[in-house]
Amino acid sequence: MNAITIILALTALVEISIVFLILSKPKKNAADNIFIFWNVFIIAWIILDIFYSLADSNILFWSNATYISALLLPFLYLHFGKMFLSKKDINKKWFFTSAVLPIVILILLLVDPTNMIYRDESGSSFGYIYFLYIFYMVVYFVIGYVILFRKSLSFRGVKRRQVNIIFYGSLIASSAALVSALLLPLIENYSLYFFSPAFTLILSVCITYSVFKHHLFDVKIITTEIFSVVIVLISLVNVLLSQSRAEFILKLGLFIGVSIFTILLIKGVLNEVNTREKISKMAKSLKKANVELQKLDKAKSEFISIASHQLRTPISVIKGVASMMIEGDLDKLPEDKKDRFVKSLWDKSCKLESIISDILNATEMTNSTYRVKEEKAELIDSKEFIEKIINDFQAVVQERNIDLFLKDADKPLPKIYGQRQYLQEAVGNLIDNAIKYTPSTGTSSEARDRRDKKGVVSVSVTKEKNNVIISIEDNGIGIPKKEIAGLFRKFARGSNARDMYTDGSGLGLFVVKEIVKGHYGKVWAESKVGKGTKFFISLPISHHKKINIKEHIINDGK
Repeated sequence: MNAITIILALTALVEISIVFLILSKPKKNAADNIFIFWNVFIIAWIILDIFYSLADSNILFWSNATYISALLLPFLYLHFGKMFLSKKDINKKWFFTSAVLPIVILILLLVDPTNMIYRDESGSSFGYIYFLYIFYMVVYFVIGYVILFRKSLSFRGVKRRQVNIIFYGSLIASSAALVSALLLPLIENYSLYFFSPAFTLILSVCITYSVFKHHLFDVKIITTEIFSVVIVLISLVNVLLSQSRAEFILKLGLFIGVSIFTILLIKGVLNEVNTREKISKMAKSLKKANVELQKLDKAKSEFISIASHQLRTPISVIKGVASMMIEGDLDKLPEDKKDRFVKSLWDKSCKLESIISDILNATEMTNSTYRVKEEKAELIDSKEFIEKIINDFQAVVQERNIDLFLKDADKPLPKIYGQRQYLQEAVGNLIDNAIKYTPSTGTSSEARDRRDKKGVVSVSVTKEKNNVIISIEDNGIGIPKKEIAGLFRKFARGSNARDMYTDGSGLGLFVVKEIVKGHYGKVWAESKVGKGTKFFISLPISHHKKINIKEHIINDGK
């Protein structure tokens, strides 16, 4: 048995071990399956190469057989590069299109193999199929390089290292194999021909480590695999050096036993590492969940503190006025004072209703027993829709002396697609906030801040590509920049908002966000402290998706 046969046999053994290693993966994806086929074809190539190296006759037959066995390697490499670290399914159109050239070459080889390699008086000669074969190999591998290189640019961290290992491994391995198996024979140099399958081992090993992405740099895995491969290789060499048939059978049995043991050992270590990683992930998830629960608990405590104060104040006023009415003290007061007491009773009743409404919106909407009145989405005339909401606030803005208006009301405005009841609540919440936090020349019992500059709140509706943008802009107190990102969480309020307007549940913007998300849109804010705030709602003009805010909020909460 010569050195070529031993090297090829050892290479085949490693490739077989890699196949078993990939098969041991708990979850295999499309890239894993492609890689398994890659190794199977390399093993077939190696076996045929061994026969070729030992053949005394039918040299051209065995030579062509080795080329056929390696025919699909560039094709598989190309698709492995596309599917590695990808969650998409194989593109069937691309798959079958890329399969045309290797199928054509295979048919040509089977029909007339003499057009690949043939012998004449000068020795070995190469036909047009051989050069087509080289073209196919080079082009497909180059496309594969480009795919992997572009993919490496789109990733960071471990994933980028995974792709880079495969990229550089494939560049070295395929270049060496192409030169030794295809280019050197053109100049009658066959010195490295039989070693070309061994060069592909570089790529197979690189891919194997990258496929096991969680174990890429795990010392325990690498040490176990290296130790196992060394033991198996020593056992194989021991078999190949047998001096008698009985010794060969005995050592072969030992080799098979050692191979099975090493496979089970590697699989056991992999399972241990997988279990350890699952426990680690669970610990991280629990830690993250604990942090979120602590934040939620703190937010709830803050809300209870705020809500208890807000509920106590109006109830105290209502109770006091009611007591005066029962005891007849209210009738003894002058008419103007009597009217003020009655008005305060009305105001505090409205405030109490508003607080209860906020709480119900944020809690009952996530309760499966809650039902909304309106289920269907519709096309809404945005001008009529906004003007109706603005009219509802006229009493408040007149008292505060704030200008509230719709911009460009004389121009045609795009229609809005959605559930009217909920969109009215979302836009109304934002306008209400703009009025509350915009000091003006007038005051009210709840918003006592006053300034010489008149408050202005404007609403606009515009179209941008396939979206309708509703914006509410004011010249009020503004929001600190660092607090804008957290405004749409439950119970969140700006620090300066609490100072100006003590009442407020911190639930209004959360409800706005959920309503807008339920319409497949988004909401955001821009603000400068002391200059004012601008809220934006972006909604798709039309789509075929079902809009059901109730269902969205329930599912989002799970």
